[in-house]
Amino acid sequence: MELSRKEKFSNRRSLGFLLGALAFFILLLILPRPSGLSASGQRVIAVVIMVVLLWATEALPVALSSILALVFLAVVQGVGSTADLFAGFASPLPYFLLAILVMSQAVRKSGLADRMAGWLIRGGMGHSGRLYLKLFLSMPFLALVLPSAITRNAILIPAYEKGFRRLGLAHGDPLPRGILLSLGVLHPLASSALLTGGINSMTTATLLGGFSWLRWFVLMALPYWTLLALGGGLIAFLYRQKVIAPYGNPETPAGAGPLSLTEGKVLVIVGVTSLLWLTDFWHGLNPVIPALLAAAVLLLPYLGILGWKDFEESASWSMFLVLGVSLTLAQALAASGAAQWFAREAILALSARVLAPEWILVFLVVLVSVVHLTITNMTACISLLIPVAATFGRTLGLNPVVLGLIVGISVDAVILYPLQTTTNLMAYQLGYFSAWDVFKVGVLMLILTALVVAFLAVPYWRALGLAL
Repeated sequence: MELSRKEKFSNRRSLGFLLGALAFFILLLILPRPSGLSASGQRVIAVVIMVVLLWATEALPVALSSILALVFLAVVQGVGSTADLFAGFASPLPYFLLAILVMSQAVRKSGLADRMAGWLIRGGMGHSGRLYLKLFLSMPFLALVLPSAITRNAILIPAYEKGFRRLGLAHGDPLPRGILLSLGVLHPLASSALLTGGINSMTTATLLGGFSWLRWFVLMALPYWTLLALGGGLIAFLYRQKVIAPYGNPETPAGAGPLSLTEGKVLVIVGVTSLLWLTDFWHGLNPVIPALLAAAVLLLPYLGILGWKDFEESASWSMFLVLGVSLTLAQALAASGAAQWFAREAILALSARVLAPEWILVFLVVLVSVVHLTITNMTACISLLIPVAATFGRTLGLNPVVLGLIVGISVDAVILYPLQTTTNLMAYQLGYFSAWDVFKVGVLMLILTALVVAFLAVPYWRALGLAL
């Protein structure tokens, strides 16, 4: 069948992006190697920039781009061994993601998603503004009850998707785009305002040292919640839609009535899993173990909740590939010295020319965001950049703790393409918003983050005794 004009244009554009990414890859390989950068580091940077361009432009399916990244990394000998090439898949994170997807599918199939969709949408029936407001008001509370933003998205995303279907909203409509962008890009900010809210806050606090739960909350809640509120207002403005049609009969809304047996089973399993996550300080289990246990129980044929074929047909294996490959690339950047070289040279070279502290902070936010483009794993990015920021701070006579906190906020708040975070990838794979939507919101969040850091967070911290 002959392709339409629009499809032909899309194919030509994708081919152009693909050729551009390959040309950029070759150019980076043949350019003279900068001083202080190893040969393997130059090759790894070339591969990383090529795959980031492919991911960001969607010139190829993201899973295919991920596979090609491994092939190119092996061909240019960017890693030392085959084990290093697949190191990302030895991490627990890809398997945690699969377990979360099983839980998400069980929530959807059991009817719990329908029930939550009814609760979420009843409060804003007839007006999108109320739906947005209810979402953002619930985020800090949900972060206290269930710290993992990934887990919350695994529950909320299918619930909202059910609601969108009931409202008859299509993929291109502003309301689902805005809500799912909020869940993907902004939702983790609610977690990071709490010390126990996620791996990012724990990593930052551990590297900087000296933080109690209360001190972290007092210092970080204001900047994080301010960014959450400003980002929410920004997305609501960009994707505003004044009125939506109510659905169903208000007297008998969807999700009403007693819990079914299947809903009860899923609720007990998810509840026990959440309890195990919240008590990890006592039993010491990695969060992936309770998640995998929950997935195994939910897939048992005797319980009648979810069959393996159901999961296999609905699971997004591209997410598994993307996460594993991104972890491999992050490790290759660190092992080759490329990440350290780039962060050190870029931050010191730019900031040394700027005298005003506010501009130093703005440049730090921007450069952290640039480094995060290539190191998609947030924990790896924070772990790499906080020591660099501390060295930079001591060189210029600035407080390394303040700079380290800014690194953590910047990594959390600025997301420029869909595959940078798992929470965003979970929302993106439903197809309600595009890579351009993420980039547009990400650039505006970059500006907001720089302003909040320079003119709110730093003066606020100074008032609390933590001066720059």
